[in-house]
Amino acid sequence: MRDVLILPCETRVRELDAKLLLGCHAAERGYDVIVGWKRAIDLAARRLPRGIYVGKSVTDRNMLVYRMMLGLGHLLVAWDEEGLVYASTDVYHRTKVGARALNAPDLLFAWGEANADAWRSYPDYGGPPILATGNPRTDLLRPDLRGYFSEQADALRAAHGDFILVNTNFSRLNHYYAWQSRQRKLIEDGGGAITGESDPRLGWASHKAALFEAFLAMVPALAKRFPDTTLVVRPHPSENAQAWLDAAADCTNVRVVHEGNVAAWLTAARATIHNGCTTAVESFLLGNTALAYQPVTSKAYDHFLPNGLSIPAPDLATLGDRVADALAGHVPGRDEGLAQRLALARHHIASFEGPSACERILDGLESRRGHAAGALSPARRLSGALLAEGRAVLKRGAGLIPHNPNHSAYLRHMFPPLNVTDVDATVRRYGQLLGRFECVKAEAWGSNVFRLTAA
Repeated sequence: MRDVLILPCETRVRELDAKLLLGCHAAERGYDVIVGWKRAIDLAARRLPRGIYVGKSVTDRNMLVYRMMLGLGHLLVAWDEEGLVYASTDVYHRTKVGARALNAPDLLFAWGEANADAWRSYPDYGGPPILATGNPRTDLLRPDLRGYFSEQADALRAAHGDFILVNTNFSRLNHYYAWQSRQRKLIEDGGGAITGESDPRLGWASHKAALFEAFLAMVPALAKRFPDTTLVVRPHPSENAQAWLDAAADCTNVRVVHEGNVAAWLTAARATIHNGCTTAVESFLLGNTALAYQPVTSKAYDHFLPNGLSIPAPDLATLGDRVADALAGHVPGRDEGLAQRLALARHHIASFEGPSACERILDGLESRRGHAAGALSPARRLSGALLAEGRAVLKRGAGLIPHNPNHSAYLRHMFPPLNVTDVDATVRRYGQLLGRFECVKAEAWGSNVFRLTAA
């Protein structure tokens, strides 16, 4: 019996390429891999072969799925897709960690020592083993795989010319569905939705709101300063693009686009602008320079990792000058403090050097292989089946409600359809770059879900 590895992906452009890479490594080691759209995988939970289910976060919102998968006999392990970048450990604990979800997995995979320390310091951490492995997303940025994005980057340059890239991360203020803009609602009700004077979430929301307004003003200002250069705004996957379209309504050289893996955009751009965005870390790992626009600063709420790996621009005039430098091929300060930035990256990303995150994760799973051979009690199986059926009914019903996160329009936005030909092309491309995976084949398993095996 093959060991089964289940890799659900919520956001296609952020997660799928990396999980396909992990899936190729796993198939080569003898796993039967199920990888693809999380919604489809979870709705088909009852027909999944028993295996190792890899959760994507440790918030308690995941607990119904985790209980369901455990009830169906799967081994649960997890990492946090958003565990690399956060304002402070306190804010991270309050917004991205739940006691039940953190303690439910049999094993946790951390981005690096910083992420592992944040979990261990959580007041209700109950002791699940934590391995600092890195995340497969960073493997795609290592020198041996950077060529994966070269064709996409060339196509972007052909489409947009020399362009400036602005990456935004304001989904909590400017969500695709307005009613899910949690930080906006928090500001409007003056913090009444939270309790305790020490709760940092209102201050964080106010800080993000100030940055959001500054970025909305920055886009047309830069577009006018560089009229012969395209400015590409790439909103966070969960953001409402209309705010950026409105901000640039009078600018013919601004394009608001969200498609493809961000690494291709980072590779193709002449300059990348952000504030506290994971894309700055990815830019650094690619050997490029990001500009951190910081017209408003806060020791409590600034995201220290991406900003610390970037060249700072404290005001609009300085930002414009740094962009001009980048367009001319030189950014002052790029080499200054490089040793400190490298040390910062190593502390946060375990796979910055040495074995890849994929290899480290699979090494960590070796002792968990073969778990599916154990007996599963009828009561446990019934519990898992009932949860799976009940959740499926609720999710399908919610999908009929406009402006619900389960509605088909939003789901297509987060995970555009793809087919097995697309997946097979990705597998073959990885094989060409790494000189391996010749034996790995892809086949359709469900709607936007695929099976990877080694012949």
